[in-house]
Amino acid sequence: MKDAAMAQELHEELSARELEILEQVATGATNQQIAVSLRISVNTVKAHLRNIFAKLGVESRTEATLYAIQHGLIAVARPEETAPPPSEGAPVRAFPLEEVWALARGPRLALLAVFVAILVAVLWPNARASTPQPAGYLVDEPRPSAAEREVNASSRWRSKAQMPTPRGRFAQAEVGGIIYVIAGLTDEGWTSRVEAYDPSQDLWMRRASKPTAVANAGAVAVNGLIYVPGGLGEDDRVRDVLEVYDPTGDTWSVRRPLPRPLCAYAIAPYGAGFYLFGGWDGTTYQDRTYYYDAVADAWREEAPLRKARAFAAAVTVENRIYLVGGYDGEHTLRLCESYTPGASDPWQEHAPMRFGRAGHAAATVLGNLYVIG
Repeated sequence: MKDAAMAQELHEELSARELEILEQVATGATNQQIAVSLRISVNTVKAHLRNIFAKLGVESRTEATLYAIQHGLIAVARPEETAPPPSEGAPVRAFPLEEVWALARGPRLALLAVFVAILVAVLWPNARASTPQPAGYLVDEPRPSAAEREVNASSRWRSKAQMPTPRGRFAQAEVGGIIYVIAGLTDEGWTSRVEAYDPSQDLWMRRASKPTAVANAGAVAVNGLIYVPGGLGEDDRVRDVLEVYDPTGDTWSVRRPLPRPLCAYAIAPYGAGFYLFGGWDGTTYQDRTYYYDAVADAWREEAPLRKARAFAAAVTVENRIYLVGGYDGEHTLRLCESYTPGASDPWQEHAPMRFGRAGHAAATVLGNLYVIG
């Protein structure tokens, strides 16, 4: 009775997401595999694991698995058993941080039973799933492709002062020669921290934090102000907020919200405002094009993309905006297109990139378009 009561208390203390992660830990899945399966970031998995260890009073994945089995926190099916199929209409959450090659639930539970038998017998501390899953294209710790490893850029790249706060999926913009890095994901989860880098002094400085912590957002500088629209919040909800940073006063303000919640879009300045292309609204990949007029504090929708996508990059060159790469839910894209505001047929296709890319950066220097990452 005491063990049953303790198990019930732990069930109530662990969140539904923590129980999902604990079940996958028991299969030996890596943090990256769990992130791919649940469509969350690796940093989010790490944050949940720290909470799970603290709540269970354990210090390792092996201890957590044994504790969960002993206290009935996870159900273990026999290898020959097949879990019933999910009921029709059951809600399935999908956020495209990574492509998904998740194991089906039946095989996963069978694999769990096999793993537990081995674990109890030999206490193997570094167990892994018997069938490795390929890494997703859009992860926080990407591995370079064979083609990228062939490029020797040692003569062109130089190491500079490192960011005070290691992070990914942040927004960045430049004003007055200073580069501002805003929000994003750290090993501890979401952050609202803002840090500024002065290339002339190779020096980082702390600035006022963003009011809303987000990841998978972009930033753009317009008339000395930095605009950061939308993003994915720490509750895993896509935001529609538009927050504006004034580097001169080191202050934040709020402007008119986006027409719809949006993250993982491409962003580029143009005229007295900026454009947003594509993105993810929490449900679907978007083909929408939005323009924000900073003077009028107003949004308008313009000609849609030819292909819905997220995680693309956009660069303004004179009166044209180039949009490269992206992810459409199935493939990383090689596309290189341009958008000419005000034209009757604004979209034009150009020579594609050699490799598909998503979550990359792009910049133009001396008439050349550079794609990084």
